[in-house]
Amino acid sequence: MIEQNIINELKKYHTGKENAITYKDLAVVFDLNERMLRDIVSELVTKGNAIASTSDAGYFFISNEQEYQHAYGELISRIKALARRAKGLRQGWLREKQEIKPKQLILI
Repeated sequence: MIEQNIINELKKYHTGKENAITYKDLAVVFDLNERMLRDIVSELVTKGNAIASTSDAGYFFISNEQEYQHAYGELISRIKALARRAKGLRQGWLREKQEIKPKQLILI
């Protein structure tokens, strides 16, 4: 129910980047904490709703090709950054594993 209410709010009042609403303000409208709102919006996008977000404007329902291309590009950019981060983590772990030596036995 809350999901559909968020979709309705964004479609009716926040279509197009120029009508965006900050996540803080949208959280107040629905009396949600900000983390919960972000999770709900993320799930709505995953389910196929054309909702975009920008750090400077907030959430909005996509209204044209340019907004779509920008939102899509932002997601792809994040994916690439996460892939680089995951690769670095793996390389760091493999390097650490090689440096970890079994404790030498101390004979008394």
